[in-house]
Amino acid sequence: MRKIILVGLLIGALVGCSDTSIPPTVNSTLPTAVVPPTPTRSDFGQDIDLTQIKDPESGRATVFGNVSNPTNNQPYSQVQVQLAEAYDNEIGETNFVLNTAQSPITFADDQGDFVFENIPPHRYVVVVGDVYSNYKILLGPDQVTLVIDAKVDQKLDLGPLKVDIFAP
Repeated sequence: MRKIILVGLLIGALVGCSDTSIPPTVNSTLPTAVVPPTPTRSDFGQDIDLTQIKDPESGRATVFGNVSNPTNNQPYSQVQVQLAEAYDNEIGETNFVLNTAQSPITFADDQGDFVFENIPPHRYVVVVGDVYSNYKILLGPDQVTLVIDAKVDQKLDLGPLKVDIFAP
């Protein structure tokens, strides 16, 4: 059985932690948590030309595709697309972790096209939609969670992805 673990990052707890053995002075700075910026819809306002995807930087991967509704074939415009890291456990089951603070995230453009540029090579599961409300985990043809393998220096075209994020 495949499972999903949604992991949130408690920023306040990380920022609030400090080494109390060093008394603060006027010129000292406390360590702070570094959180990558979360993309906003305005970051992805322009249409993506999937034929013009650049090669990834050395040691990285690029993943791209298109998301649409299987019922009416309408593209999902400005929908979140995230990648959850997939891991196999000791008995061969695949589990995956979606860290809402650090997992790769992007938004589909008005045509449903999305791209993850220069991400760490890894095995991932594609999550489409808002993980706090309506979302679906991408399934393969056998209706089992689809695990993709983004390899080093690879441009991985996922093609058209049909998923109904509003279905029960």
